Amino acid sequence: MRLDFNVLWVEDQQGYVQSLSAPIARHMKENGFAFNVTHCQTMAEVQEKISPDVFDDEFDLVLVDWDLGTLPDGEELHGETVIEAIRERIPYKDIIFYSGQASIAELRKYAYDAQVEGIFFTVRANGGIVQEVKDVFDSLVKKVLDLDHTRGIVMGATSDIDHMVNECLKHAHGKLDPDGQKKMIADAMKHIDDGMANLAKKVEGLRNATALEPLFDAHGILQSYDRLRLLAGVLKLDAFAEHQGFRLSVTGYMKTVVPHRNVFAHVLAEPGGPKQLVNNKGEIIDLDKAREIRRTIVELRGDFRSLLDAMQPPKA
Repeated sequence: MRLDFNVLWVEDQQGYVQSLSAPIARHMKENGFAFNVTHCQTMAEVQEKISPDVFDDEFDLVLVDWDLGTLPDGEELHGETVIEAIRERIPYKDIIFYSGQASIAELRKYAYDAQVEGIFFTVRANGGIVQEVKDVFDSLVKKVLDLDHTRGIVMGATSDIDHMVNECLKHAHGKLDPDGQKKMIADAMKHIDDGMANLAKKVEGLRNATALEPLFDAHGILQSYDRLRLLAGVLKLDAFAEHQGFRLSVTGYMKTVVPHRNVFAHVLAEPGGPKQLVNNKGEIIDLDKAREIRRTIVELRGDFRSLLDAMQPPKA
């Protein structure tokens, strides 16, 4: 599972999708996930999204309205027809079938007549759709969200941020004048020199080691933290005054996420089930802490994406 919860939503009224997205997104954000919607209004759009050339198991859930309007030939398009097409391509994906006109009993009959199974049913009234999405999301998350899965989610998301940091640094270097570029390289080399000096001290200290554990803490140079420090320094320059608001996101990520990412990278599961993760320093992450970390990553990842977009040169 990813940090993103991706939904394919088939509904002919885009405004309705937008009105319901906010409470759903809020619930998922509270649990440390980002809610992303791909909206389709027609059968052609659905078939494009699930075609073998495009689809790569990117959707975690599908929502389909029953009344999808009138086709150009005058026939009405109903949700069960769309679900049939989706089931042919994605046979095991969870689908919520809903309506503002038909009852749940009628929706069940439409699905039965179309010979599609494994469907959740709800109605528009009284917040039915929002609650059903929350319930299905909670059920899916509980199936996979032990700490071992969370470890993979966090490591994957932070790797994406590492890539964005690298890209931001490249764009920053390209925007500086020759003197600024030289200074940026010098700053990076200082981090490397400091890392080498620190590594040399560690090596000397390890020569007389009598156990393997101290060796496990010896890592490389110009690590993610150093690159973040470099980016934070760049954002203080006058040349990037328009981006300085993002510096708090960079330093906040360094303080609140990186230390925990390091715990996730070097952990073992506690006996008795995956309720806690603990590294060789005794630092502990439980399910509540993991949820907090995911929430922070979701928020800050958006800031890194915005920073990268802002720093990219305009397209010709």
